[in-house]
Amino acid sequence: MNGFIKLAGSIVLVSVLGGCSHAIQISPPIENITSVNVENKIDKSVAYHISSEDRVKSVTTPGGGGDDVTYKPYADTEVALNAMLSRVFSKVYSLEDGDNKAFIADKNISYVFSTQVKTDSSSDSAFTWPPTDFTYELTCSAVDSSGANVWSKTVTSQGKAEFDEFKHDFSLSARRATEDAYKKMLQEIAAAPEFRK
Repeated sequence: MNGFIKLAGSIVLVSVLGGCSHAIQISPPIENITSVNVENKIDKSVAYHISSEDRVKSVTTPGGGGDDVTYKPYADTEVALNAMLSRVFSKVYSLEDGDNKAFIADKNISYVFSTQVKTDSSSDSAFTWPPTDFTYELTCSAVDSSGANVWSKTVTSQGKAEFDEFKHDFSLSARRATEDAYKKMLQEIAAAPEFRK
């Protein structure tokens, strides 16, 4: 009980000081992605490309108590992206240069995936800074080995967490949003007939 009061007090104190930006990590629990059941895994090699700009990109959105939260939407979720594709396809590569035709041919890569991410957050608390609500919009697109667009899909997920839940994980609402988004996208990719031709 004393520990709970001290924790609540420390979060409130930071919020009272106001104007701060707090770092959070929005990667979902990877085991929750890799445990998704996929029937008839596709026996093809694929790659994903994250630009160097996106890898280092930081985003700041509102938290509670007048404070903000800062995170890296692409770097934080790269492991989830890899895990998602690995549940559907037999081999997944990280492609540093999206136009590296030699690598694509050498590895017999059928599709190259890229993502676009939009986020937002908020809190219904005036006294604690962790967001109680987090929105994660994920657009996933794929081109074939020739560079032609073959597929694109957007999913939007919202994560919620109240104080009794996030007192042990200030990133909880964000993690719930990203977990739901990558699970949704995994199912969309697995069901897409374009990848089974």
